[in-house]
Amino acid sequence: MDIKIFSILAGVITFVAYVQGDAGSFFVTPCKAEDSKCLKENVSKGFQAFAKGIPELGVKPLDPIYMKRIDASRQGLKLIATDVYVAGMKNCIAKKASRDVEKGKLFVKFQCDGTLEGQYEMDGQILILPIRGKGPVHVVLRKLVINFECDLSEKVGKDGKKHWDMKKWTHSFELKDKVDLVFENLFDGNEVLGNAARELISSNGKEVVYEIGPPIIKAMMDEFISSTRIFLDNVPIENLALDV
Repeated sequence: MDIKIFSILAGVITFVAYVQGDAGSFFVTPCKAEDSKCLKENVSKGFQAFAKGIPELGVKPLDPIYMKRIDASRQGLKLIATDVYVAGMKNCIAKKASRDVEKGKLFVKFQCDGTLEGQYEMDGQILILPIRGKGPVHVVLRKLVINFECDLSEKVGKDGKKHWDMKKWTHSFELKDKVDLVFENLFDGNEVLGNAARELISSNGKEVVYEIGPPIIKAMMDEFISSTRIFLDNVPIENLALDV
């Protein structure tokens, strides 16, 4: 019995030491700022880890990302999306990654394939077409490319070690492949008006996403950045970088 108790205690101590002292090393290889290949590999592995979640660090699963309500309205269009699920983070890969030590900046370009399912309420104009509807929305994105830049400063964490603090950030996106976009129940089920709208949207899916998608992409990025900040609060810089 004493041996069993000792084994359990040893396991607990090992786990605590792992979380507090070497958290993040299960997918992060510490890199130098100029080692783009290493940075890209870490970002790609990070997407997979965040997709599953890292419960020992308080990082919730992000595949799918759930968003209760997104207001994507603009002048001339009311568009509210609710109970939105975005799946596909596990498919994201880093295309470019670099870190500027002097300026304290991180640059990442990554590509994802994903889907969005939710409810919408819309009234206004998309492209050149007056449109109205309320119901389910389905989206398939292929080769969504996001360019991300953020400021990284340093702070002392609860563990007494230096941690990165992600401050101001910006992003842009582009679509490199076809988009499938379906709004159900357009014009309250009116087939004549609905078919005309669906045809326009189907043949101009990328243009429609460029027009109405920025607030939704921003909401997705907000969720990812929130989890990244939690991760950085728990993982010291020495476990992430070699030039500290």
